[in-house]
Amino acid sequence: MSTPVIFSTLLDVDGVVGAVRWHEAVAGKGAVSPPLLTEYIGDITEDRAERLMAHSEAAGLGIMGISQLSYHRAREDKTVMYPLDGYYLHSRQGSVVSTINRVSVLLDNSKNVDIQDLIGKMNLIDNS
Repeated sequence: MSTPVIFSTLLDVDGVVGAVRWHEAVAGKGAVSPPLLTEYIGDITEDRAERLMAHSEAAGLGIMGISQLSYHRAREDKTVMYPLDGYYLHSRQGSVVSTINRVSVLLDNSKNVDIQDLIGKMNLIDNS
């Protein structure tokens, strides 16, 4: 079994400006209940953390839905990208990396970040 990663250590990754973790208000009802902020760290305000959480939750629900539709349509197709565990949204100045276990980081695009390593680390955060 992998060693859990402590949420605050995400700030040790050069380029991570801030991070949030959250959970569903009602277990199993992510699409019909607003998410609840658990914790945020870094150089972001509470308002920015709540917006990052809400945007990440909405995008994550959409991405999970698309991946499940693709998987259910062709389970035997080994090229289907499922199960997904994270996604990366790139913009000009900053980017967002989110994982399906409801952890997101805001990145400074002036830094080079190993996205695969970061997602691997984020997936090991116990966010139950």
